[in-house]
Amino acid sequence: MIVKRNRTGVVALVVLVMGIAATAWAFGPRRGGPGFGGEPGGVHGGGLLERLLDPCRGDCLDTARTCGETAESTALSCAQSTCASQIQAAQSACASDRGSQACRTAVSDLKECLSPCLDDLHMALSTCRDALGSCREACNSSATPTPS
Repeated sequence: MIVKRNRTGVVALVVLVMGIAATAWAFGPRRGGPGFGGEPGGVHGGGLLERLLDPCRGDCLDTARTCGETAESTALSCAQSTCASQIQAAQSACASDRGSQACRTAVSDLKECLSPCLDDLHMALSTCRDALGSCREACNSSATPTPS
């Protein structure tokens, strides 16, 4: 039973961190974020179209994807090591009734504890987005125009 609770808590934490990460990535290509949504060659096609049209930009997407995964993994480790007691308290308080006041209070305490980890996650994801933009610009500037 303890293993199930811990697994459930880790899954819940992963969902929380991923939701926050998704919010950070929500700006997408139209607002300067990475092309992880509907941009051709983004995550959906593994960057196949991007690689065929411009291998340099495809490499940029791979680097950005790895950067984002590393940032999320680091945030999860931070949360697990920094907020273990708050995670356990929220799991216990929310086990039977997620709408209870005890659950809401425990989740609020957990969010407060997670704040530094989430701040670091947002900064890391911003760095990933900036690096993607710089990489794409470098690809554009190194491309040689084709004569007409």
